[in-house]
Amino acid sequence: MSQKIIDTLRDSVPKKTWNNWFSTLKVKTVSHDKVEMTVANLFIKDWLQSKFSGEIATAIRAATGRELPFEIYDNAGPEKKDVETQSNDSLVRKRPLQLSALNEDCTFETFQVGEENRFLVEAAKEICASPGSYNPFFIFGGVGLGKTHLMQATARRTMERHPEMRVMYVTSEQFMNEMIVSIKSDSVHKFREEYRRKVDMLLIDDIQFLIGKKGVQNEFFHTFNHLHNTGKQLVICSDRSPEELDGFHERYVSRFQMGLTIKIAEPSLETRFRISKGLALRENTDLADEIAWFLADNVDANVRRLRGAIIKMIIQSRVYSLKIDLSLATEVLRSMNIGAFAGQAESPVDQLFSSVQKLTGLSRKDIISPHRGAEKVLARQLITYGMKEHLGRAVSEISSVVQRKHSTVIHALRKTEQAIKNGNSHLSDLTEKLSQLLTSRSKAS
Repeated sequence: MSQKIIDTLRDSVPKKTWNNWFSTLKVKTVSHDKVEMTVANLFIKDWLQSKFSGEIATAIRAATGRELPFEIYDNAGPEKKDVETQSNDSLVRKRPLQLSALNEDCTFETFQVGEENRFLVEAAKEICASPGSYNPFFIFGGVGLGKTHLMQATARRTMERHPEMRVMYVTSEQFMNEMIVSIKSDSVHKFREEYRRKVDMLLIDDIQFLIGKKGVQNEFFHTFNHLHNTGKQLVICSDRSPEELDGFHERYVSRFQMGLTIKIAEPSLETRFRISKGLALRENTDLADEIAWFLADNVDANVRRLRGAIIKMIIQSRVYSLKIDLSLATEVLRSMNIGAFAGQAESPVDQLFSSVQKLTGLSRKDIISPHRGAEKVLARQLITYGMKEHLGRAVSEISSVVQRKHSTVIHALRKTEQAIKNGNSHLSDLTEKLSQLLTSRSKAS
């Protein structure tokens, strides 16, 4: 029965979620009135209870046929809990855990580290191992370089290493909004209690958002002082260095500089290559090295933009059954106005499909579909003919675009050429109109 509960639960959650949170879960006992489970640590226990209690209860009901309550223990189970209740010291150390809303993908394992940011990442890991060792820890740098990823990875690793600690990750906007709500509801004391006395590590993102907001800055200043003076770890993130935070009082800036301040550097070409490979793998796609190098070379250091290009390329390949090759990658970057392709006109292949659609009324999806209706066959003939005669593309590339075998493409080309030679007026008229359309579109771009 225990294994049946585990198997049922495994089938009910995504594989990534299972690997991240359920891999240490074990069913210890199944009695007539309760199910007892264990996990590796207190952090995982509290996370499962707060986020997945519904899924666990459903799996128990499906496996046992009964509505049974369950309880999760960390490590040794209820006997360990009994031992801890006999020690006041244990009770002091096991403070309630404060969970943060963290992205499951933001871990140190998924952060591609190049030499340009190795010191930054190692410093973050050191803080996870020994909170308070560098205080405050101030990370700054441009947009899309991975600051938020690194902060959330730091929060997650700290909670894993120190499950008794209360770790809070917030944006400065969230901090401000909660402060405003507390003022309106006359509960500022509760707000200060949450941020000053119930937190062991505070990570605050986008501190530059508080520029010009003196009242919020003042509240954060007192929060900062209280946590710092009591040895609690502070991690602060900004899109600019402390001295560039115009609108912050000098006393705030000097406190930001009193710890460890590190700039997150733009990823090198080699790092962007590894990032491209890693991002694709997270979408269950094994990106060829040729394509990964192409993306790394043509997309700037903004990892968000790189991820967007990869996602779009993968989706287009699935929707249109296209091979992920240089042709598709080029079209995606051009459509997103990225890098060397910024401001360029519609790609020649896109122009060809648009022209054929004007002549036949069939979309790209219709043309490359597996259906063999006469109109679709004719449209595919025009595409293969246009790619060969007007764009000078090789049969292998034509085959990839129309998703047909080499032999099928060669047959279609020969059939089209022979029909034109034999005086097929309809096909001759269409190829002539196609040539005119492509010429006019080329001049317009």
